[in-house]
Amino acid sequence: MARVILCTTQPAKTSYIFPNTKIEVFSYEELCYYIYNNIALVSEEHVGTPFIQWIRNELGLADLADKLVQIREKTGTDLTDILTAILTYREYYSIDEVKEFILLRERMKTLPYERTRKLQADGFLRYHKYIKALSIYDEILEKNPDMNDIKLKASIYHNRAVAYANNFELAPALDSYMKSYELTGNRKSLKEYLLLLATMKDKKEIEKVADSYDAKDMVEEIYYAISDAQQDVAGSMDYHRLEKAVFHHEKNNLTDFSKQLDVVIESLKSEFRSQME
Repeated sequence: MARVILCTTQPAKTSYIFPNTKIEVFSYEELCYYIYNNIALVSEEHVGTPFIQWIRNELGLADLADKLVQIREKTGTDLTDILTAILTYREYYSIDEVKEFILLRERMKTLPYERTRKLQADGFLRYHKYIKALSIYDEILEKNPDMNDIKLKASIYHNRAVAYANNFELAPALDSYMKSYELTGNRKSLKEYLLLLATMKDKKEIEKVADSYDAKDMVEEIYYAISDAQQDVAGSMDYHRLEKAVFHHEKNNLTDFSKQLDVVIESLKSEFRSQME
């Protein structure tokens, strides 16, 4: 989960895995945190019989499971009723926070299709499910070529660029950042565009491009960000494995070189496969 969560209820031996994000929860508190922070990603199919059985058998919360069964059997109830029952079972969230959650759920019901789908795509983006996020952003743009909401369209292009960039598809990422910038003049999109471009071209070219957009003030900050990122990468396990691979290659230890490289490739493949699940 994204933060340290104090659990006071019995933790499960077997986790519940949300099918669309593959996020695992082991406790009632983690379940509440996930539900509260993923309003657009939790759907009816995620809270069916297997989910209720997990609450009953793994969390040992038979009374909550019984309550959820009763809610599901009532006519006129919907997903909000089920999720609210879970959030209010214990006091993990305050009454005001739960009220805000319900309000957001009700607002979602009135949102146009493209806004609801964007919220879902943004959720997948947050969990590094870049391929899923991209498919939804593309779907929205294809179904709404004449979208009147320019800010929404620019935001879709910006987040689409983030997904492409994190998936190492640099050309479409640059194109999407620029489309976002051209729609609203958002300097955040321009800065991300220049930052990504700086990983591909030398500093003089970046200064020239930045000057053409009256954004020379961004250049130094961009290179500070790149320097910080390089330090982060240098501390990663894959980087150290690559260093070892290079060392073995230089010493002509090709067997050890291949072993180290295979580990790195498998790590990258595993990360990519996780997006496809």
